[in-house]
Amino acid sequence: MSLPRGNSCILCQQRKVRCDQQKPCSGCVRAQVECKVAPIQPPRRKKRKTHEDDLIDRLKKYEALMTRNGVDFTSISDNDRERNASEMASDVQNASPGPVSPKTAESRGAIRKKSSKWAAYYDEYQAHNDLLHGSDDDDEHERPTIHHAFDKMFENTNDGFPFMVGGSKSQITHLHPPAIQIFQLWQIYLNNVNPLLKINHAPTLQNQIVKASADLSNVAEPLEALMFAMYFLSVTSMPNEEVEAAFGVSKKALLARYHTASQQALINAQFMSSSELTTLQAFLLHLLSICRSVDPRSLFCLIGVAVRVATRLGIHRDGDQFGLPPFEVEQRRRLWWQLAMLDKRIAELTGSAITALSSSRTDCRLPLNINDSDLHKHTKTLPVPFTGLTEMLFCLTRVELLVSTTPSGLRPDPSIVRNRQINEPLVPPSSFGPPEVCTLPFRGLNEYSAYIESTYLKYCDPEIPIQNFTLLTARISLCKLRVIDFMCRGIPTTKLSGEERDELFMTSVQMIEYDDKIYTTEELRGFLWYTQFQAPMPGFFFLMSELRHRTTGPLCERAWKAIFNDHEHRNLVRNLKSPMHTAFGQAILKAWDAHEQAEFQQGKSNESPELITVLRRVYKSEMKMKMKNSQVQYGPVQDSNAAPTSQSGQVDSTTGTSTFGNIDAEHSMEFQHSGTDFDASMMFPTLNSGSQIYGLGMMGYEEPNWSCLTQLGSFGDY
Repeated sequence: MSLPRGNSCILCQQRKVRCDQQKPCSGCVRAQVECKVAPIQPPRRKKRKTHEDDLIDRLKKYEALMTRNGVDFTSISDNDRERNASEMASDVQNASPGPVSPKTAESRGAIRKKSSKWAAYYDEYQAHNDLLHGSDDDDEHERPTIHHAFDKMFENTNDGFPFMVGGSKSQITHLHPPAIQIFQLWQIYLNNVNPLLKINHAPTLQNQIVKASADLSNVAEPLEALMFAMYFLSVTSMPNEEVEAAFGVSKKALLARYHTASQQALINAQFMSSSELTTLQAFLLHLLSICRSVDPRSLFCLIGVAVRVATRLGIHRDGDQFGLPPFEVEQRRRLWWQLAMLDKRIAELTGSAITALSSSRTDCRLPLNINDSDLHKHTKTLPVPFTGLTEMLFCLTRVELLVSTTPSGLRPDPSIVRNRQINEPLVPPSSFGPPEVCTLPFRGLNEYSAYIESTYLKYCDPEIPIQNFTLLTARISLCKLRVIDFMCRGIPTTKLSGEERDELFMTSVQMIEYDDKIYTTEELRGFLWYTQFQAPMPGFFFLMSELRHRTTGPLCERAWKAIFNDHEHRNLVRNLKSPMHTAFGQAILKAWDAHEQAEFQQGKSNESPELITVLRRVYKSEMKMKMKNSQVQYGPVQDSNAAPTSQSGQVDSTTGTSTFGNIDAEHSMEFQHSGTDFDASMMFPTLNSGSQIYGLGMMGYEEPNWSCLTQLGSFGDY
């Protein structure tokens, strides 16, 4: 009988000879002794680094980087490592919290502008430096990161990997709906999906579907994949009750059916090796259908496959320069830009700066402003684009906004805007080196917003659903650009005038109000599927900071009303695992406590909204669980960090402060423009140093990589 591999007998170990691991081994037989095996010793546990040691290691790494780049700093003494954990914890706890000074903020911005090559290291260094030199008491409680939120939201979902590499061809003709339902789904697609995407030439595709529905057993595989993807996305775009009324089954059951069928149809069409545009169109529709049910981190990989297929087919290069038929040239342009938009959005959600536009060196021109009726399959020349309203209105506004914020710095050029089809592409075809930032044709955001308004939005009629949707989504995006541009520049709000600060606050409020209007307009219900990955997060971020100090007044009330309404209509109150609540759930509570305290001091008493009640209950439950776990691990501890709740609203007679979150009385009344800085710790108090959101440390408003959305200082004088 063989001994377990890797375990010599005691005699061989003592003699330091190779044991043949037989029982008995040959060495023991020759020595005529009993062959005994030494028991396996448990592995020695590696001493775990303390949290403080880990921080010091990080800081030393950053010191080396700064030394290499010629930045002066005060080095940490080697003796710091020898300080015990209790002293370090005491230092962190006693560090005075407070807003970042304008001087500090300016120096941070100067460092970023001076040397962008190690900006990512600086971000991480600054996050941990903030932890050591200024933190809130509540920051010391571990809270889940956005990645943890994704883990919980999608813990039981398939990431699509078997579909990508393990599928084999299979007959799916029987999964097609009856002919009458095919035309129902096609009409839903024309109403809810086609106006927003325009990746299919509707008249041509309709003729193909009519012919295919007459003989489903002989449909070409690329077209069949497109048909199933069309069914899938059409059902996705419908409310539950409409699905049951139209098809007699639940939306969940129908989605499961078409999800499976769409995957199999793509496998049958060999979508990863196919050279058919139709197959890539089907894959894009499939990805849009699964956006809500697949972890964004997995979806980022799946959309990466689509981008690779697109670049293999060459649709990132403008087809006109290669003499392709005009019909195909325009189809390729529309498909490429929709892929780029989805890729950019998923990259934002996952914190990646690598997108189709930043890595492909595209020279694909923007689609023409024309209707489908102006484009024919056998046309010899491209139509002349219109000035004004066409079926491409929504798509063109989205592409314009996408191009205005690419990481490579590309911006729409007015000469291209006026006459795209005969001008140079956005990137010269011969440019294969690293991207360079182009000269900005607009002097600031005001001029850029005026361009979008005058070129597209002024023609929109709010009474027509698709035009109203275009108005609202475009204005949300313009508000988003303003807020993000401010965040990227790293300017503290104390450096802004009162008028500028009010304007930025109002922009954030309007951003949320526009979003809420989309959800409350009945005629736009068919377009809601498109907005479910488009939450106005930058507006929420800025308001959560400002509302801790702008505690009363008409603007404050308007902001809270917008926040609560949007939460209700997006149904976010019932989804506390969402990344938004993970990112700043506690910040909402702190801001509301400050507002509640100010109202109490003015003799007003209002019932807490549902969102606040639920967040308080969840936070209190989490704190109890943490205290219980701490007692089990370390013994009884004193609860010095109770949840920020508002029980009675009484004022402490000795300190003059109320029970509402211990907010200083000087900040309880109307907001003063000169008194408060815009600080990352105000926006993300729920995340501590252990958080690894987007691969960085404690989250500040810099950490979602806002410069991925718009270049630092890219909009000039704004």
